[in-house]
Amino acid sequence: MSSDSAAELRDILRHYDLGDLAALERNERGYVNTSFAIDMVKDGKPTRYFLRKYKRGVREEEIEFEHSVIERLVQAGSPPVARLHPTREGRTYLHRVAGPDDREGIFYAIFDFLPDDDRYTWVGPRCQPLEIRNSAIVQAQFHRALEGFTPRGQRAEVKILDLLPQVGEYLAGVPQRSKKTVFDSCLIEHLEFLQHDLRATLAVLAEPEARRLPQTIIHCDYHPGNLKFRGSEVTGLFDFDWSKLDLRAFDVALALWYFFATWEGEQDGELRLADVALYLAGYQSALAGQLGLAPLSASEGRYLPHLINAASHYVLNWTVLDFYNKEVDPQEYLTFLRHSLNFTRWFRAPGHLESLRYIIAPLTAQVA
Repeated sequence: MSSDSAAELRDILRHYDLGDLAALERNERGYVNTSFAIDMVKDGKPTRYFLRKYKRGVREEEIEFEHSVIERLVQAGSPPVARLHPTREGRTYLHRVAGPDDREGIFYAIFDFLPDDDRYTWVGPRCQPLEIRNSAIVQAQFHRALEGFTPRGQRAEVKILDLLPQVGEYLAGVPQRSKKTVFDSCLIEHLEFLQHDLRATLAVLAEPEARRLPQTIIHCDYHPGNLKFRGSEVTGLFDFDWSKLDLRAFDVALALWYFFATWEGEQDGELRLADVALYLAGYQSALAGQLGLAPLSASEGRYLPHLINAASHYVLNWTVLDFYNKEVDPQEYLTFLRHSLNFTRWFRAPGHLESLRYIIAPLTAQVA
């Protein structure tokens, strides 16, 4: 930790009534924001908190959206999430500018520190059966708690069915952006394949029935790396800064891709179908017979396979945007690129779409 970073955080903490800073440690897991575990002492009592320094460029209305979602989840009592701590002025975030020429500034927020295990990241998770079922139940709790909720603010990112055409447009400009790395070479080599597959996915999801699928506030980054575990129990859900109003089925599809698209060796990109069935059964059972949000419908189930493929394009879009807008390791991002490519190859291989339909249909058939 540099002395400049420590001084910056001490200056931020002056705006909170949390006591004196005893220790801090940077969290190295994130790709977007910068985060710290901070140990504070107030009236002789030590308490650990989680401090987030948001990336530059995030809009205040996006912070408002995220924080109102968190407040709603805390109020609902499940799933388990970290509370936000107000500043001395009573706000859930702090906005600082470096000077008169700093038009964006930087946002900060402080949360409860969620205990227990950071067991996985988004890369290569292999959850155990009970972890899978419990993770599905927590996602269902998340959706149910936010059904019908009107948040403050708004997420800047458009909905997935409107975003996918933009993904295609950005891909078309990749050759002009090339950094002449191994990442660029691989992406340009497979550009036509990706664009063709994206058009095919868009054609299916443009059907009127797909456009009418239910929408709610979704997490949009629901993966094992954003969960805390104690044994097989999920004891914490975090990272809501990608949340937005969108298709509920897309959120489930994105989770299925994150959890079960294999990363290892020759199986890279293959979807573990037995685990998909286990997750969906857990999600459906958590909502069956409950007031409010219903389980996934037959209509949602019909489009779920194509939304899983859309999820792969969604993560690939993050990979490409991050690569061309930041200084990152081309070899690391090549791994992410190949993973998405391999999944789409698997998805388009004979029999795999039919296998997904065979698994999904009976789990969603009873829901009107």
